[in-house]
Amino acid sequence: MRHNLTLILIIVGVSWGLTAPLSKIAVSTGHHYLGLLTWQVIVMVLSLGIVQVIRRKKLSLNINSFWRFVLVALLGSLLPNSIMYKTYFHLQSGVMSILIAMVPMFAFPLVLILRMESLEFKRLLGVLLGAIAIILLILPQLNSAKMGQSGWILLGLLSPLCYAIEGVWINKIGLDKLDPVELILGSSILGLIVLLPVTLINGHWISPINTWGSAEIALTISSLVHSLIYVSYIWLIGRAGVVFASQTSYICTASGVGFAMLMLREGYSFFIWGAIVLTLVGLIMVRPTQSHIQNRE
Repeated sequence: MRHNLTLILIIVGVSWGLTAPLSKIAVSTGHHYLGLLTWQVIVMVLSLGIVQVIRRKKLSLNINSFWRFVLVALLGSLLPNSIMYKTYFHLQSGVMSILIAMVPMFAFPLVLILRMESLEFKRLLGVLLGAIAIILLILPQLNSAKMGQSGWILLGLLSPLCYAIEGVWINKIGLDKLDPVELILGSSILGLIVLLPVTLINGHWISPINTWGSAEIALTISSLVHSLIYVSYIWLIGRAGVVFASQTSYICTASGVGFAMLMLREGYSFFIWGAIVLTLVGLIMVRPTQSHIQNRE
C-alpha cells in the first residue's frame, strides 16, 4: 500500500510541477492576478462539476460542510494562489517551485505541536534532507540579478504557509461526510462567489470570447491540472497524513525546475541536481509505515 501511495505522491508532485511554468506563461501578457485566479476557479468549478454530475451525487450543504468549504477556499485557493500569481510576475518559475517545497517545513512542526503524529527520527531526517535540498536550490539564486527583490521571496513563502495550515487543519478535523471532489468543488464555488464580483468591479475580468493566445491556453491547462491534483492531494492527506502528503512539494520543486528548463529555457546551477537527489532520498525516508497507514483506515 505505501508503495502505491508513493507512486500517487510522485504523480501529483510532477503534475503540480507542470503548473509552475504554465502559470509563468499565463502571467506573461500582463493579466491581473485577480483575473487569472478567477479564471482558474471557474475552470475548477466546471471540471469538478462535470465529475460530480457523472457520479450523480448531490453536493452536501450543511454547516459542517460550509466551514470546510470556507477553510479550503481561503487557505487552499484565494490567499495562496493570489500570492503565487502576484509573485510569478517578479520571480522565475523555478524559484516559485522552490518556495512551494517549504510546505513540509511548515507542516511538520505544526503536527508535532498539535500531537497529531509522534516524533520519528527517520521521518524527521527525511524532512531535514528536503530542507537541505531547498537550501541548495535557493542559495545560488540569492546572488542572481534575476531573483528580483528579496521581499518577493518572503511574500512567496506565505503561499506554502497557507497550504501547510490548510493541510494540518483538514487532517485534524477530517472531511465529515464530504469526499475530496466535493470538498474542492464546494470550496471553488464559494471562492468564485467571492472573487467574481471583486474582479468584475475592478475591471480585471479575462473574457474567454477574446482571441486565445499562449497565456490563456496555459492558464486553462494549468487550472485543469490543478483541480485534479488538488483532489488527489486532499485524498493523500486522509490516507497518509499531512506530513507525507506535503512531500508533493519536493517533487513539485524538482519537476517544476525541470519543466521550467525545458519550456522556458531557464538556466540553473549544478546545485539543482544535488538537491533533487536529496529530495528523493528524503521522500523515501518520510513515507509512512504500513502500521501508520492502517491506523488511518
